[in-house]
Amino acid sequence: MRAIPTFSDERLDMTCTYCGDKHGTRDHVPSKILLDEPFPENLPVVFCCDECNQSFSLDEQYFACSIECIIHGTTEIEKLERTKIKNVLSKNEKLQQRIENSFSYKNNIKVFNFEENRFKNVITKLAKGHIKFETSEPKFDDPKHIGITTINKMSDEEIDSFFETKELDIAPEVGSRGTMNVHFANNVPYLNWENVQDKVYQYCVIQSKTSTQVKIFIQNYFAIQVIWH
Repeated sequence: MRAIPTFSDERLDMTCTYCGDKHGTRDHVPSKILLDEPFPENLPVVFCCDECNQSFSLDEQYFACSIECIIHGTTEIEKLERTKIKNVLSKNEKLQQRIENSFSYKNNIKVFNFEENRFKNVITKLAKGHIKFETSEPKFDDPKHIGITTINKMSDEEIDSFFETKELDIAPEVGSRGTMNVHFANNVPYLNWENVQDKVYQYCVIQSKTSTQVKIFIQNYFAIQVIWH
């Protein structure tokens, strides 16, 4: 990702990105457990409080490990691909068994019944972080919609719609990263996908007059959409 200095209102950086309390630290968005080493340069970072920084870690671990196991259809360590996840599950048999117990068969098809609240907690956190990083403006309320699916379940039209780029109908916050991206794009405010790590994690933030949306694509497999009206 391009390193872009911002000059938005400093008062927007006085609180935690996630809860609105006074911040005391910084947080990578996405969390490093969702990325592979070596980590890319210029990882997105936002302000957050110590409590939020700690409280998401177990859910993020569950989320990242579940995604890897869903992709490969198993919790068997030797059949997984990501070294980081293999190490986590090797040291945490309870988590491995918890994820294994979430698999079941429906019409002879293996399905994963993920813990919805934990997935939504992590996805909301990711979306709030991306909004703050790109627009400088925090979102403290919960989103109205969270959708998650896999790329193999989407039609060609749905895939095209998910990844399309288009001109935005409102300007980003003055001084924000979004504003600077408009400048780099010759002053045309287009929706841009940010490639945090190739084939691992991409996202985009879409602001309009009626909504704010965040789209996230993880491991070239999971398509996520989060919407605030």
